[in-house]
Amino acid sequence: MSIPVQLLRNLGPRSAGWLAQINILTADDLRSIGAAAAYRGLIIQGIVKPHRMLLYALGGALDDVNCLRMDRARKRELEDETGITHSQRA
Repeated sequence: MSIPVQLLRNLGPRSAGWLAQINILTADDLRSIGAAAAYRGLIIQGIVKPHRMLLYALGGALDDVNCLRMDRARKRELEDETGITHSQRA
């Protein structure tokens, strides 16, 4: 059985609550959709406003990396995967 998302690095009860609203409850759920798609879903559903740190937290959760130490290339990759233009980024 997959672990709950709130037990992943960078995530906690608040982000787990947001993710639950789009049916992402476990690490496997998040892995199957991907960090960028989950982030996009949260924004489209109006659950959160665009905020890059949430995107980095989701990506870091999947990569098992502290989002504050994520390298710039990985951050840019995640940003590009969201399909959100630079003017839309927070």
